[in-house]
Amino acid sequence: MNHELQQYRFARIEAEKITRARLDAQFKSRITNADDLENAIAQLLAAETPTCVPWRRSEIEQSGSRDGIRLAALEFFWSRRRELLGVNECR
Repeated sequence: MNHELQQYRFARIEAEKITRARLDAQFKSRITNADDLENAIAQLLAAETPTCVPWRRSEIEQSGSRDGIRLAALEFFWSRRRELLGVNECR
């Protein structure tokens, strides 16, 4: 496997896992407020530099980290969307 592709892949996977764990910890109880979830996701997506893997310094690793953060944030949002819809329907 190409060395640069490996660097990208490892950085992306690492950032995904860290971001998913942070979001799980932040919203460990049921999500009751869609605004809080949307704001947390928006902050992650708007960040210019990846903050969860500062030891990844090369450009390809930084790119992988950014993509991993975005993927994890969007996956988290969509996986919790159904939960949010269910809570809002009960109100």
